[in-house]
Amino acid sequence: MPYRYTDKLIFPLGDFKHTALDFNEISFYDQKYWGIHLGMDFNSKTGTKIFSIGRGVVVYSKLHLGEFNPDGTIKQRNWGGIIIIAHKNPQDKKIFYSLYGHLGKRYVKKGDKVEAGDLIGKVGASMSESNGIWESEHLHFSIYRGPFYGKVLPGYYKKENENTELAHWSDPVKFIKEYNAKKRLE
Repeated sequence: MPYRYTDKLIFPLGDFKHTALDFNEISFYDQKYWGIHLGMDFNSKTGTKIFSIGRGVVVYSKLHLGEFNPDGTIKQRNWGGIIIIAHKNPQDKKIFYSLYGHLGKRYVKKGDKVEAGDLIGKVGASMSESNGIWESEHLHFSIYRGPFYGKVLPGYYKKENENTELAHWSDPVKFIKEYNAKKRLE
């Protein structure tokens, strides 16, 4: 699949409030260690529109439902709706990926071409299966620069899981700012 160069990046939601959880933050939920957070969680209301950060190709778009036990307690937290888009940097010709999680609605499917600012989804309602059963309404947003094998990417890093390398992930806000700054210097 040919990937498309993206000249400029935007933020995935226009009016974001800084995060519920930062990039690289050590995370505990449900009285257990989840790992190092690989993205940023932006507090957003249910239905907040989410946009592609740049020109690219959708390489993953699926629903990973959270699950409740029969007694109503949480059995498993998950991504809910998740989209991953491949972008190509025109400067170094390398591919990088933007990841958008906890979406109640997804408007793109694998193989779709997108431009910066295209509506790709909306934030899911808190404690719903489509947001992965998380208490807060938010967008999990990540930038990944490692190899992609067509499978869902993790939201947390644990050394013992060996499902990713921490070095493949970037602080998404810093990445976008630096990417755009480099373009202005040309």
